[in-house]
Amino acid sequence: MKALFLAPLALLAGCQHLNYQPPEGEETAQVTFTSNNTAAQPVVCVPGKGFKSTEYAISQTPFGGDALNDLLETMKKSPEVTTAIPATPATRIGVTYNRRNADNTRDRCKVALQFDPQAGSDYRAHFVHEKGQCGLSLTDADGSSVDAVLVDWQCP
Repeated sequence: MKALFLAPLALLAGCQHLNYQPPEGEETAQVTFTSNNTAAQPVVCVPGKGFKSTEYAISQTPFGGDALNDLLETMKKSPEVTTAIPATPATRIGVTYNRRNADNTRDRCKVALQFDPQAGSDYRAHFVHEKGQCGLSLTDADGSSVDAVLVDWQCP
């Protein structure tokens, strides 16, 4: 009987490493993901392990009430998602979008940027989805564009 009880706990403990695990320390930067009121999943490239989803997903802006805010928190969704990233050259971040249309088809896209974050800096990655196309822009804390390159969906 104990084995039946412990098995689900072991599975839950193992799932914790499926999401991106932000680094700690001084050699990190912060990136805040936002969107044009589109629900999507931010990801960070972990070399050798692929793109990993952040703990929270980007949600549409809530339209009212504490109950809805509590529900979004429970579902780990927020209009802004902030995470730490390593301040190393050629860091890759991205966003995945996947929505079912009324006719049961899927609207999907993935977009990734590569840049050289500076330790202690704050960045804003803004995802847009319009007319079946998606894009990702990156700015610094002052709102100035960051030298980032659109890259293929690869995490070396």
